[in-house]
Amino acid sequence: MEKTANILIIDDDPDFVEAIKAILENKSYNVSAAYDKNEGIKKINSEKPDLILLDIMMEKLDDGFTICYELKHNPELKKIPVLAISAITDETGLKFSIETDGEYFEADDYIVKPVRADDLLERIEKLLKK
Repeated sequence: MEKTANILIIDDDPDFVEAIKAILENKSYNVSAAYDKNEGIKKINSEKPDLILLDIMMEKLDDGFTICYELKHNPELKKIPVLAISAITDETGLKFSIETDGEYFEADDYIVKPVRADDLLERIEKLLKK
């Protein structure tokens, strides 16, 4: 029997978290959630999830960047894949590409809100196989 992946969602929008949680639990993933930077960092350290879905802009505009930076510079945690999820392109006009070699923002993949369930699940599967 295949091991079920543990996925941590870090996002300050409870409605978005519940919607994504329902999609993932329907596919038999174990899902937990954190609603701010501090709770997210605590859960990363205590749960050691198999994958993190990370909102970029939360209470502070750089919360997602900070979490990702700390994660990817921690030898014990840096192999946990991060799928960044944000509406930042709509709000700021910024664009993200994984081809930039992650100078500061070292997420493994990036998806724009609103998220399509099939696209999200496809990206999660790909990251979990790495």
